[in-house]
Amino acid sequence: MIAPERICGLARGFTLVVILLLLSTSAPAASPAKVVVGVLPTYNQGGSNYGPEFCQHLTTMIFEELQSSSVQPLLLNPGGLYTATADEYTLDYARKSDVDAALITVLLTTEMPAKGDFTIKVKADLVDLKNGASMASWQSTTPINRHDVAHEAFETLGDNNSRVGQVRDQMALLRSSSKPFEKQALGAAARKIAQDVNSQVMRGAAAVTPTREAQPVASGGGPCNINFKVGYVTKHASSKSYDLIVNGKDETLDIKDGEVPLSVPSGPLLIQLAVHDAPYKVPKQDLYQLNAQLDCSQNHHDLRYEIGEVGEGFVKWQ
Repeated sequence: MIAPERICGLARGFTLVVILLLLSTSAPAASPAKVVVGVLPTYNQGGSNYGPEFCQHLTTMIFEELQSSSVQPLLLNPGGLYTATADEYTLDYARKSDVDAALITVLLTTEMPAKGDFTIKVKADLVDLKNGASMASWQSTTPINRHDVAHEAFETLGDNNSRVGQVRDQMALLRSSSKPFEKQALGAAARKIAQDVNSQVMRGAAAVTPTREAQPVASGGGPCNINFKVGYVTKHASSKSYDLIVNGKDETLDIKDGEVPLSVPSGPLLIQLAVHDAPYKVPKQDLYQLNAQLDCSQNHHDLRYEIGEVGEGFVKWQ
């Protein structure tokens, strides 16, 4: 026979187990806080005709590599006056974006020896925003067949070297292509550099303490409906003319009076846009790349991208 006090003890233990099980199933554990790395647009200092396209895709690839790492990447858009230096303006903008470290990358001039492969070079700096000091600086390089570079650069931009033509072609390539960028030799080179940048950032960010609290995981479900629009903050106006790609899907034709209704599931949003009606003297970027996290269980389903007086951008949920 089991003693009465032993039965009571077993009952209390059983009740505690049930409570713990209920808590574990009803309230999933929060993910640990991550170091937030602001990814600034890769700056084109190389002078080649394929440079603008390469830089835009490389920025996206670096973001993708960091997304599957131990840090939390956030795409930053500092505006048309950005020169890839860790100056006071750039660091202040990054701090306002609520990131722990800023990643600055620069496409350098491609090495073109008389014979053999070319070498694509990207300089990078990981800056600690607490003190503005560089935590790591390096160069990422990769060889590429000289004939592939010449052929793909001509295929991409032809003989149209005008600024307008290049911007137009870049947006067209983001939408669709008979040969996707990553399937080209230039795309493969960009991916290798992005992977090396990811490895270097992991080492540098290991010494950084996250300042953000752990971000809640989206509860899933959907798709749900959100509205997207672009605003010019200092002019108190909204953009009526822009190209928009959301998670790889072209949404430009759905823009009505500057607003786009989107039907998307909970999870990450990768948005690429080019505005065409920026007010006078606003030095906009040719292409804005931004990311956000959508949780369909929340009530704020109006997503606004605010562009400031020097073309800098911020994501705002309303």
